[in-house]
Formats: sequence, C-alpha cells, structure tokens
Amino acid sequence: MTVLQETSNNQPERRISYTCIIFYRWYTRDGKNRGRVMARTVARTLETMGVTVWLDQQQMSRQATREQVITGIHKAFQRVQYVIILAAPGDWDRFVNEDDIHRWEWEMSLKSRKPVWVLQYETICPRLDLQTNLVHELLLFSDFLADLVLKRSIEVRSLTTENFYDVLEEITKGACTKTL
Repeated sequence: MTVLQETSNNQPERRISYTCIIFYRWYTRDGKNRGRVMARTVARTLETMGVTVWLDQQQMSRQATREQVITGIHKAFQRVQYVIILAAPGDWDRFVNEDDIHRWEWEMSLKSRKPVWVLQYETICPRLDLQTNLVHELLLFSDFLADLVLKRSIEVRSLTTENFYDVLEEITKGACTKTL
C-alpha cells in the first residue's frame, strides 16, 4: 500500500526510513518519459548498494491530486538523509512557472540542510565547472533557483554510461560522511 493510499484510507502511515529521495522531471516537452526511466535505473542501482530510495513513481499513483503529491513528497522529504536531483537538457523550462512541482522540489532541496547531489545526464561537457555551469543554465529560467545553487554547497556530477556506477558509489559514500 502506498503512502497516499494509506493516508486516504485513514490508516496510520508506516514509518519507513528512507536514505534518499530522487527528484526528476517525469516527461520532456515532447512527451518522452526519459526522466522516469533514468530515475528508476538510478534507484535500482542505489538499492543494490544498500540504499533505501523514495521514488514517487513507486510510492504514488498517477491519479494522485496535486495536493496529495505535494503532501506525499513533503512527508518523505522530512525522513530522508540526502537528495538526488536528476537533470537533463530541457528540464528547466518549467521553472518559469513558480507553481511547478519540480521547481518546488528543487527549492525545497536547496533551502534544506540536507546534502544535495545534482546528476546531469545527456549533457555535453561544459567549459566551466559543473556547479557554475548549472547556475548559468538556471539563470535562463529562474534567477531564484540559480541564486540558491550559487549560495549552497551542492555536489554536481555529469552522469554518463562510463561513470554511472562510480558516481552512484561516490554518492553513497559521500552522503554517509556528510550526514554523520
């Protein structure tokens, strides 16, 4: 039974201790679900490394209302040790809408004290360091988010097929030391 189903049935919510939460954009402008596929792949790999992952597509139904989604994500966020944000080209165009849920996930993560890892995939190697490059890209869509990234110490990695496992292993080791 999912968190939303438990809540809607007025039954007490199970208190599962999750290690991390993964945020991502479900669909691209052209309707492809590459974010969902990447999130599932990252989650499965982390789980083989012993990480307990909260992933909305595993915990919520597609029929959930906006309020149910926000409530479910917020409750899970309070219980995790660190955050992984998956980002691909074109994911930020929705950030111009201040009511966008994915933008809210970024804001909540960047305002928190939790370790945040931004994993960019399907990107070309930037000329600047990855965090500076991320700030420049975000400036096109949200000055507020760009400012949060600039002021915050976050980990930004470029995720490729060649380094996929190594980056996730780095996260599991790095997040453990940052949350102790």
